[in-house]
Amino acid sequence: MSEDSSPPPPLPARKSLDSILIETEISKKLPDLPSAANANQRISFDLNDSVSQISAVRQWEIYTSLQLNETSDIFVNNAIGQNTIRTKLNELKDDHTKFWIDMNDYSSSILLPKRINKLEEEILTGIPSNIRYLVYLKTLLVRQKLNSRETFSSLLTKSRQLRDEYIESLAVDSRVREILIVFNYYVNEITNSKFEIESDENSELMQLPISRFIINVCILLGTFPEASQEDVLYLLLKFNKLYTCLNKDEFFYKVSRSLEEGLADIFKHISVQGINLNSLFRSILVQLFSSELLDEEVCLRVLDFVVFEGFDFVLRSILYLFRKNLEKIQELDGDALLQFLNSPEFCQVEFDFKEVLAEEPSLIQYENEFYLINANSMSNNSNELTNLKEVNDELVVKINDLKRKIDSLQATHSEISDQSEQYTKDLSEAEIENQKLLKRQAELQEKYQNLTMAENLSNTIKANQEFSQRNFELESQIKNLQNSIEEKNAKLAKVQQS
Repeated sequence: MSEDSSPPPPLPARKSLDSILIETEISKKLPDLPSAANANQRISFDLNDSVSQISAVRQWEIYTSLQLNETSDIFVNNAIGQNTIRTKLNELKDDHTKFWIDMNDYSSSILLPKRINKLEEEILTGIPSNIRYLVYLKTLLVRQKLNSRETFSSLLTKSRQLRDEYIESLAVDSRVREILIVFNYYVNEITNSKFEIESDENSELMQLPISRFIINVCILLGTFPEASQEDVLYLLLKFNKLYTCLNKDEFFYKVSRSLEEGLADIFKHISVQGINLNSLFRSILVQLFSSELLDEEVCLRVLDFVVFEGFDFVLRSILYLFRKNLEKIQELDGDALLQFLNSPEFCQVEFDFKEVLAEEPSLIQYENEFYLINANSMSNNSNELTNLKEVNDELVVKINDLKRKIDSLQATHSEISDQSEQYTKDLSEAEIENQKLLKRQAELQEKYQNLTMAENLSNTIKANQEFSQRNFELESQIKNLQNSIEEKNAKLAKVQQS
């Protein structure tokens, strides 16, 4: 290296440890929490949550799914529908309606902070009747409306052309009947979702009437004073979707398991009577919405809870009913118990909805059990299918052997058939000959009978002649005796005179 060469440039100063730590913390700062617009993605529940919270979250997930939307051409998506509902609610805002109107975003204001208890308190206090239908429309996310070519009146006119005697015979208000007529027309005609069964006699398709659940719910919705028939129809379609999408087998299984765990003695007592629990639960499910059997306010309160917590609330109500009728059930058995459980008296108890909400069945556990049973059933079916295939292969071999035996038997059968034909011919000839002989026998028997009668007559004549001869001889002897007696009498008279 030469002396004139310049020294290397100095190294940059090292950063202090503190500055490195500060820079690292700044560069690795966690991102901000997502905004309220993304809050939907974070709504969930865990196993430690109450049944109410779990049910409400899952019900909200159902409302936001596509399965609850109507896909018919008579409806169009109403993008501003929810805004219109909120506007109507704001116009009715007062101290009684404040909570329901301020609850703009049900998911973020109730579900996300897990304030389900507050919601239940307000439901127990009562949803004001003048905004109940608006709360339903908002919660159920009703966004459709009739297209520009249709109105409720035009649908009603079309519906009346398909007269339904079952709906016409219902003892309901005319306004409710018209809604049911349009609903029935829409479900069974427009959406091509007819409930059909095939008759064994004439193979005709029969249309079944709408369910009693829908009728009961429609009667309740018809009590909303401010709701139009079109609004009620939208709500009824939503409830119909909820009811038809409900897995009845899973629901009834959860009710049975809840009874088995919570009221084991009652469950055992009912089970040993041979009562069909699924039919019983289905009947109670319908009765809880019947204002003809229960107080209308009770039915509306049940419907309120179903809107926010789904049919799991009905499950808790059924548990409550069994708990309230505990003593009565234990006193009865047999037909008397079955009659009581299916009677309106079973549901006509004084409802305390706080006690209903206190029911905390292990729904997640029962659902897991149900799906595990189904999964095992499918696995068993797969194993059974494999076994059936093996059995089928064995049967194919046996069938081939049997076919060979059948061919051999067929040849033997042909020989036997030929012999049978000959025997049949011989038998026919023998039968003809037998008929001739029988006829000849009858003729001879008749002739013999005639001969026998002539011989009997001859013997009778001969016997009569013999009897006549003997009578003549006896008469002669009698005359001789009479003459002898007369002679002796004459001699006796002479002796007496001398």
